Amino acid sequence: FDMYFDYNQTPHYMGNDARTIQSELAQGVWGMSDSLQQTLGTTVNATPTAGRTVTFYDALLGPSFAAANKIDITSTRKRGTATFDFAKKLPFDLSLTYMRELKSGYRGEEGGGVYSAVSSVVEVPGPLDEITQDISARLAKNFKKGNIHASFARNLYNNRAETLTVDNPFQWFDQPYVTSPAPAVGGASRARWINAPDNEASTGNIGFLLKFAKQTRIGGELSMGRWTQNAPFYPYTINSALKTPSGAQADSLSTLQRPSFDGKIDTTTMNLTFSSRPVDNLALRASFRSYDLSNKTNRFVITGDVAATPDRDWNVVSPSADSPYGHATANVYDNKTTKFTASAAYDFGDVTLEAQGRVGRLERTSREALKGDDNGYAITALYHANDRISFRGTYDDSKRTAEGETLYGFQSDEAERKTKRTGIDVEFSLPKGVDLSFAYFLRDVQYTNRPDRRPVTSGAPTAGGQPFPGTPSGLLEAKYDSYTAEIAYAPNDKVELGGYYTYEKDRTTNQWSTTTGLNLNNLLNYKGTDETDTFGLNAMFQLKPEVWKLSLNAMRQKVDGLMDITAREAGSFYTPGRTGVIAPGTGGAADINDWDDTALTTVNAQLDYNVTEAWTVSAGYLYEKYEFKDAYQTGTNLMPQSIILVLKSNDGNYKANVVYGKLSYRF
Repeated sequence: FDMYFDYNQTPHYMGNDARTIQSELAQGVWGMSDSLQQTLGTTVNATPTAGRTVTFYDALLGPSFAAANKIDITSTRKRGTATFDFAKKLPFDLSLTYMRELKSGYRGEEGGGVYSAVSSVVEVPGPLDEITQDISARLAKNFKKGNIHASFARNLYNNRAETLTVDNPFQWFDQPYVTSPAPAVGGASRARWINAPDNEASTGNIGFLLKFAKQTRIGGELSMGRWTQNAPFYPYTINSALKTPSGAQADSLSTLQRPSFDGKIDTTTMNLTFSSRPVDNLALRASFRSYDLSNKTNRFVITGDVAATPDRDWNVVSPSADSPYGHATANVYDNKTTKFTASAAYDFGDVTLEAQGRVGRLERTSREALKGDDNGYAITALYHANDRISFRGTYDDSKRTAEGETLYGFQSDEAERKTKRTGIDVEFSLPKGVDLSFAYFLRDVQYTNRPDRRPVTSGAPTAGGQPFPGTPSGLLEAKYDSYTAEIAYAPNDKVELGGYYTYEKDRTTNQWSTTTGLNLNNLLNYKGTDETDTFGLNAMFQLKPEVWKLSLNAMRQKVDGLMDITAREAGSFYTPGRTGVIAPGTGGAADINDWDDTALTTVNAQLDYNVTEAWTVSAGYLYEKYEFKDAYQTGTNLMPQSIILVLKSNDGNYKANVVYGKLSYRF
């Protein structure tokens, strides 16, 4: 038998010098000293609500911020794969594969709302310690007219960092939360979030490929899978002072309605393909794909939990027509998609024309758009007059419909949508070793027929209310343009020179609105734009053919982002205090100029020496400069908004100088 083995270890540095007033006591457990919690909490409790301003919190937390701990947000991925191929001694192909992947360190910046008398947001590094294993077997039999094949895969996911816990900066012991007499006091001394649970998946696959005359091929595959998750539930809360309406301890496992979820999802995927060339100049292709996801979980009606304000308040949950199990997130979200595609291409001498048609159908449960079609067509032309010029042009048009009921407009993944794609690629081969090329690509997406906003009361249109013109909500449009020009020059076999330039422009428009009574209140419009310029140069010199080679590469890319925000002047978002600070006509909303502005410069030089035909020794130098600006991460204040305590990790500017060596063996 043959054995193949591969191992990769990848470190990932997501941010350096993140700052937090909490210390990591154990994996996924972040805490503060009890005395500091008590000092902060008693000071806040003794201050009237009106006095708890940003200035107040800045002064209160300033000393803690100044002494904040620093930590790098990093992770490591270790992945190994081994495959055993037993085909040598068998009349059929048989292989077994095992993959094991370990991720450790920090997942990134995590946390969330910590609710007590003072509700804050605390951000800390999230724990990462998970193992993923794949075990699979593949069987195949090849014969003159095609093949048949089958496979089975088992996937196991084990999360060894199941929770994230942080101390509440303003509450030093668990205390029942009360709002009267004012100001409110109490809440949990800690907050806990539950991370992804252990789960498993099994997938079986069977397929075939048959070959006939006229280059005719017919293939098919059927894949069936089951996903399961039955990890034990954690208690409703970590707050020992919180009780259910019956007086039971909410932090006890005995209070749970069920000990675990026992989730099951079945998936079925079918693919059928056909291709043929019945005559020399004609090529035909067709495919059919069906995907069905069915949730088989035995669900139950949720009677209560602490989901609204975690670890502080018990909430009685009542089922409704839209949420029969208590929460909309507990609904059964089944979905099915089918898609049929057919195309024909015909050669007219140096010109090839291809036409394609697509017909798709979408079905969903527990969504606003329960059904929809996704149909489209494409036309492609290719021209090869000779070795000097080639052309490829494509136009693609598709439309998705949505059948259902909505008040504000469907979510972007289910809304009506029109998409147009255009692509042009022209290449010229000129005398004396000069090659030129130009490419242009456009994707234009329009979300059509979004309804205007209208007054709504308790999830239904308000009596007497009328839609407000020009107020559709959600993602309205997205447009992406890309232009690329390249030149290559090879005066002889020893020298190759080249250069390229790409300009990209991405645009999106979102809009959101609110109402008060029968009147329109806020109307916020977000127009995001990214403009990217990328250019590069490359060169290759055969200093001594087949012995010495020098390669040079340089690249510069700059992304300029802008978020243009406009608000309704008469809305409550407008504040008179912003007059003179923010341009008139924008409703008191300021544009975000540092919208992930990025610049990247790289220079690389490498010298290769072929010691023998098989062995090559290489030496090189790499320079990289990265510049990044983001409106949220600029500055040093750990609390940019009351009361949100962020890590402020440095994932921005750096310079790198790398000298490296490589040894290669070819066989």
